[in-house]
Amino acid sequence: MAYNPKSASPPPPEGTPVLGISELALWVTDLDRAVAFYRDALGFIVQEIDPGHNAFLRSGDLLLVLFLPDSPGTPLAAEYIQRTGGPQGKVYHIGFRVDGDRLDDFDRSLADRGLAVKGPVEFGTGRRSYFVEDPDQHYIEITDR
Repeated sequence: MAYNPKSASPPPPEGTPVLGISELALWVTDLDRAVAFYRDALGFIVQEIDPGHNAFLRSGDLLLVLFLPDSPGTPLAAEYIQRTGGPQGKVYHIGFRVDGDRLDDFDRSLADRGLAVKGPVEFGTGRRSYFVEDPDQHYIEITDR
């Protein structure tokens, strides 16, 4: 069932129960290339790889899962593909927070890898960010907040 904002109820009185993002799953076209980017450029730690299907990587509390849509390798993802006919929805960008004292050094390390880095972008809130694309053109924000 699709979300209908007209039928949405207000958040519970004690506040919104969502505390943060624990997992991010992305469809990728080349698993090895995507793993190399997130591991080597962004510093994610590989937890498990099912070659030709998926990879699970971690950074802090965030679990990043990379799936090949032709053969995702998990029953839940396979059911999704069968039900929808393929990946659905679009992601504009993903923001990863890093220690503010390390933000500029991290940016330089991405540029040293030959990645096209945009920024810094300085927002009115005082937040600073850099932007880079992953191999599947997901726009990645590296931010201090």
